[in-house]
Amino acid sequence: MNMDKDINVNHVDTSIKPLQWCRYIVKAGYATAIVIILAHVIWYFAARSVLISPADYLRYYIIWPAIGILALNVLVDYLVRSNHVSLLTKEYLVLSLFVVFSFYLCITHKLANVLFGSFVLSVFASTIFSNIKITRWIFLLSSFALLISGMKVYFFERFNGSLFMTMFVAWNMLLCSYLLSKILIRFGQNNLSSLMHLYQKQASMQEQLKLDPFTGLYNRKTFDTYLCDIMEECKTTSICVSLAIVDVDRFKRLNDNYGHAIGDRVLLHTAQILRGNQIESINAFRIGGDEFALIFKDYAVKDAYKICEGMRSIMETSSLHEIDKGSITFSCGLACMDLHYANPEKLAKAADAALYKAKNNGRNQVVIYDAPLNCAD
Repeated sequence: MNMDKDINVNHVDTSIKPLQWCRYIVKAGYATAIVIILAHVIWYFAARSVLISPADYLRYYIIWPAIGILALNVLVDYLVRSNHVSLLTKEYLVLSLFVVFSFYLCITHKLANVLFGSFVLSVFASTIFSNIKITRWIFLLSSFALLISGMKVYFFERFNGSLFMTMFVAWNMLLCSYLLSKILIRFGQNNLSSLMHLYQKQASMQEQLKLDPFTGLYNRKTFDTYLCDIMEECKTTSICVSLAIVDVDRFKRLNDNYGHAIGDRVLLHTAQILRGNQIESINAFRIGGDEFALIFKDYAVKDAYKICEGMRSIMETSSLHEIDKGSITFSCGLACMDLHYANPEKLAKAADAALYKAKNNGRNQVVIYDAPLNCAD
C-alpha cells in the first residue's frame, strides 16, 4: 500500500451499444443477400442451356428472392433504426433475418450440396481466440479447401450440373460466417474493454474511499484497517512495525490568530512533507484534525526515528509568509511493535504516550516510547 500510487483512469468510452451491434449484423445481412442473388445470377447466365425453364428460374430464383430478401433486410434495417421499437425486439429481428436466409438456402438447394458449407465450423471456432487475423486466415484456408472439394467432385465423381451453383452457395455461407465471426470478435473485445474500464473505475472509487479528501493522505478508517493487517503480517514473518503519531504544534492558536485558511495551508504543508518520505514500506495517514500517522514496515525504531527527525527538521526550517516569524513545527511520538505481544491498540497508545511526552517537553521534537530491545536493535 503506497501513498504515491494513484490509479489513472482515462474516461474514454470504449463501449459500443447493443444497438450498434444490431446495425453491424444488418450490414452483414445486406452482404449475405447480395451474394445470394449474385450467385443465382451467375448460375443463370452460366447454365441457361441446361436449365429446364430459364424464365421460371429467372422469376423464382432471382427476381422474387432479390425483391424478398432485400426488402426484408431493408425492413429490418428500418426497424433497427426506429426509436419506437425496443432493443430486445431489434435483437430478435436481426437474428431472425439470418434464420430466413438459412431457410431460403435450405428449400432451394439439396442438403447434400449445402454440406459444402460445413467449413463454417472452423471459422466460428476461430472466434475462440478473439483474433481477427486468425479468423481471416481460417476463412481463406476454408475457401481454398472448399475449392479443392469442388474440384474433387468435378474430376473424380459423377459430375452434377449444379456443382458450381452449390459451391457459390457454400462459399456464401462461408463468407457470411466470416462476417459474423468478425462481429463476434469485436463484440467480445469490446465487452472485455468495457469490463476492464469498469474494473479500473471501481478500483479508483475504492481507492478514493480510502483517502482523506483534503490532504490526499489515507484516512483514519484506512489507518485502523492497515495497522491491524500489517501487524498480523509482521507477526508471521517476525519483522518489526514502527508507528509514529505526528501533531502540529499550537495548531489551534494558528487557526485563531491567522484564520482557517492559513491553518489549512499548514495541514497541506505537513501532509506534503510526510508524503515526500514515502516508499512502499512507509505509509502516511491523516487520523484527526491536525494529527497524522506514519507506519513503518520492517523498520527498527532507531531507523524510523531518523526519518521522523528529518521530517521534523524540514518542517521547522520551512515557513509561511503569512505567519509571524514564519515558523511552524510538529511533535512526534514513536513506538515499535513488541514481536511477542503485538496489539494495534497498545501500539497506538504507546505512540500517543510518546507524543504527549514530546508536547510536555517543549514540543518540536521526536520522542521514542520505551522501545522493546528486539525492535530497537
